[in-house]
Amino acid sequence: MISLFGSIVGIGGGIFIVPILITFFGYPLELAVGTTMFSLIPSSMMSTFLNKKNGNVDFKMGVLLEIPTIIGVVIGSFLLTYFAPKNLEITFSILVFLLGSSFFVKRKQQVSKQSFFGKLNHLKPRFIIKNKKKNVAYRVSFQMVLFFGLLSGTLAGLFGMGGGFMKTPIMLKVFKIPSKIATATALFMIMITSITGSISHYLQGNVLIDRTWPVMIGFTFGAIVGHKISTNISASFLEKLIGIALIAASMVMLMNFLNH
Repeated sequence: MISLFGSIVGIGGGIFIVPILITFFGYPLELAVGTTMFSLIPSSMMSTFLNKKNGNVDFKMGVLLEIPTIIGVVIGSFLLTYFAPKNLEITFSILVFLLGSSFFVKRKQQVSKQSFFGKLNHLKPRFIIKNKKKNVAYRVSFQMVLFFGLLSGTLAGLFGMGGGFMKTPIMLKVFKIPSKIATATALFMIMITSITGSISHYLQGNVLIDRTWPVMIGFTFGAIVGHKISTNISASFLEKLIGIALIAASMVMLMNFLNH
């Protein structure tokens, strides 16, 4: 069920499984993150394969955003060693709650040039990425890609989410990419981020390979079913589901923080 919902909203499922492993199975944060990262690899591969058939994966945008993300993942996995897990849990819950809430706030058609994101979006060099299959294009600032790629990667390394919980909102709200393309592209990037993060966490002893198989199988099955469901969901409803997913995950993590 976690992977099914995660594949629909483009966050993979790690955002849910990490707090569950911590709360109900007593995993330390570091082991929960590393084990989840490893478990996300096959399901994200399956999602990417299925979404590619529908033309929803923008590989150009995905690779462009993923390069700085990979660097951020390595940084985040090492930062995890130096930060207190308690501080990370409360920070995580607040961040994800704010992200989820933003999907229920009516957004403007254009980003203000005076806003932080607006200024970044107008920094040069800028270039246009065209998605010919879906007949859409996005104007992208190099500085913006670098900033958000590093940010989502660092958070992915810290929290074991594959970065999807940041990438999907970034593509929707900052780059103005259609929701179905954004979620599919995020899952493609989760595949790359998860592989990179798994290697980094494994080298630090944070991956329990013998315990990943049940989660891995469940994630992969859920990804297949989730893909079938997502093809029949409207774009506006999909964005609401993304918001609900993020808020729900933040509540689970906050409860875990308060119970300890």
